[in-house]
Amino acid sequence: MEKNPRAARVVELIRYRRGLHFEGHIASTPSVVANLEKIGSRMITWISVFLHGPSVTGKTSLGRFAARHFTGQDAEMVYCNPQTREANIWGKTGIRPTEGGGMQTVDIFGPLAKAMQEGKAVVFDEFTALPKEQMVFIKGIFNAKPGDTVNVVGNGRVKITPGFQMIFTANLKSDKNPERQELPPEIAREFEQNNLEIDYTPKAEAYDIMLARLMNPDGSLDMSWHDLNVTLPKLCEALEEIEIAYTDKEREDTARLTETLDASGKRAGLKKFVMTQGTIEAILESWTVEKRLGENTSFVEFLDERLKTGLTFKEYPESDRILATKILASKGFLLTLTPEDLSLPRNVFDFDASKKVRDNKSATLALLADSAKEVHISLKELADLDPFGVRRKDSNGNQFLNIEYLAQAFGEGAGKKILPGQLVKGPDGKISVFVGISKTDGSPVLQPYEQKGLSPPDLSQLEQLCNPFIQETFKRWNQNVPDTQISAKLESPASQDYKALTGDIDTAKAGEYTLNPEVQNLDFETAKVFTPDPSAFIGKSLSEVAEHLVTTFGSRYYLPGIEYWQWLASNPDKSPQSLKDGKYQFLFGSLLRSSNGHWCVPYVDWSGDEWDRYAKWLDNDWNSYCRVVLLER
Repeated sequence: MEKNPRAARVVELIRYRRGLHFEGHIASTPSVVANLEKIGSRMITWISVFLHGPSVTGKTSLGRFAARHFTGQDAEMVYCNPQTREANIWGKTGIRPTEGGGMQTVDIFGPLAKAMQEGKAVVFDEFTALPKEQMVFIKGIFNAKPGDTVNVVGNGRVKITPGFQMIFTANLKSDKNPERQELPPEIAREFEQNNLEIDYTPKAEAYDIMLARLMNPDGSLDMSWHDLNVTLPKLCEALEEIEIAYTDKEREDTARLTETLDASGKRAGLKKFVMTQGTIEAILESWTVEKRLGENTSFVEFLDERLKTGLTFKEYPESDRILATKILASKGFLLTLTPEDLSLPRNVFDFDASKKVRDNKSATLALLADSAKEVHISLKELADLDPFGVRRKDSNGNQFLNIEYLAQAFGEGAGKKILPGQLVKGPDGKISVFVGISKTDGSPVLQPYEQKGLSPPDLSQLEQLCNPFIQETFKRWNQNVPDTQISAKLESPASQDYKALTGDIDTAKAGEYTLNPEVQNLDFETAKVFTPDPSAFIGKSLSEVAEHLVTTFGSRYYLPGIEYWQWLASNPDKSPQSLKDGKYQFLFGSLLRSSNGHWCVPYVDWSGDEWDRYAKWLDNDWNSYCRVVLLER
C-alpha cells in the first residue's frame, strides 16, 4: 500500500463508508484511531475510562465503538440524568406469576449488574448529570476486576466475568453546562490518570467523512467538481470556526474577518449554537433524498436553505445566530439568502469579507452554475481529492508550502496573487517579469522579459521526427485524420492566446500541432521535472491553466509538449518515477488539433508498464487528478 498511495486511499474511503453504515456508525479516521488506542491501553488493565469534552463531539459513539471493538459485544448503556437511581443502574428485585397462579421473587438485573455477569462493557452516558450521591455509590466497584465478587444491591452477590469494563462519558461542569455536577474529589481522583479529552473532528477528517456519507455503494459519487473542491472544504472550515467559537471564543483572525472584534480586543463566542458531524449528517442525508426525488436544485442552493433552517431556530439567542451567520458568510455561504430570510438585522452581511462576494452578482450566478454541473465521479478520482493538502508531498516527502505574494492591480493581473519571477502581460500586450512590490508606493516592480534560447531548430526536421508519432497516435484514438494534414508550427507558449484558441474550431485543420522552440535542444533524460501544486487550478478551464503556467512559471521552467510526449512513450523505463503516480500528466508546451477541429492539450497516464496518451480540449475543466509537467531551466 505504501508504494501505491491511491490504492491505500481507496481502501481508506471504503473503510470510512463501511464504518458509517455498519460498524457503529463511526468512521475510523486518524483521530478516532488515536483515541481508540488510548482507550484500549487503559481497558487492557481493566481501568475505567472517562471520556470528556465539548458537547456533541461524539464521546458516546466513541465509547460504544470502543466497547464493541475491544470486547466484541455491544455495551450495556446507562443513560444518566438527575432522576437516575440505584435500581436503574444495578437492578432490582421483582415478582412474576408462577404456573400455579402464585407469585415468585426474581432478580431483575440492571445494565451494570448485567455487564458484570455477562462480561460486557457498560457505558455511563452523561455521567455528570447524575446526582453526586449516585456517583459516589458507584465508586466501590472502580477497582473491581474479573473474578471478583460484588454485592449487587437487590440482587445479591455477582461474580465479575472477564470482559467487563466501565466507560464514562460526560461534559464537565462549565459556563456552557452549568446544570452538570462537579465530580466529587474521590471520583475525580479515580479518573485522574485515565481521563481522555475528546475534541471535535479535524477539518480534513470532516471532509473525508462527508465524502464517505455521499459515496454510492460502489464507491462512486455524484456531485459537481466545484462542490467537491470548494463547497465541501469551505463547509469544513466554517464548521471548525463555529466549533471553536462555541468551545471558547472566535479565533482572532476570524473575529477580524467577520468584523466582530471590538476596540478592546474582545472576541465573541457562541452560547448555544454549534454545528457538528450530526448536523452535517442530517444535511447530507436530506441532500441524497432530494436527489432521489429528482430535484434539480444545486447543492449550493440546497445547502443555504438547510443552513437557514438552523439559523432561524429561535431557540438560539440572536447574538449566536448573527455570529454564526457572519462566520458562514465569510466562507462564501448564504449568498442566496437575505437578512430578512434569516430574520436577522439588515446589516448582518455588512462587512468586507461578505460584501466582496455578495456584491458580485455575476460571480454568484457562475458559482451556482458550477455547483449545478453534477458529474459521476469514480472511486479512483475521489481518492485523488486532497483539498487540505494532507497527502500532497514533494519528491522528498515534504509537505508543499503555498507562499504567495499579492501585487497591486496590473493589467491582466488585477487582484491576482503573483510570485516574484512570474511573467505578467500588460495592457500593451508586452510581457514583463514581476520582481516585487515597491516599498515607496506599493506598485509592482517589473523588468522586461527577453526570451532566451537557441536559434529556432529546422521545422522540416522536427516534422520528420514527430509526424509519424502523431499519425500513430490518431490511429490509436480511431480518429481519421489524413496524413497530409499533419503539420507542425513552432509556437512559444508565451505567444499563444489560449482563450481565443478555445473558439478556434476547424475540422479542415485537424492534425495541426505546435512545438515549443525552447525545449527542442534539451536532454530529456537528464532534465529535472517539476510538478507545481495543482489545487489552485481545479475548476478552471485548461486555457486558464495554460495562461497561469506561462505567467507564473515561464521564466523559471520550460513547458514541454509533444516532443516530450513522444520521448516518454518511447522511453518508459527512463521516464521519471515521480510521474508514474496514476495522475494525468499534462504537457502544455504543445497544442494538438483533434479530428473534431478543437485545440487540445496532450497528456500521459501511466498504466503499469507503459504510457497511455490522450489529449483534452482547451475548454475542458481541470480536475483533481490532473498534474502539470514542467522542466527546470
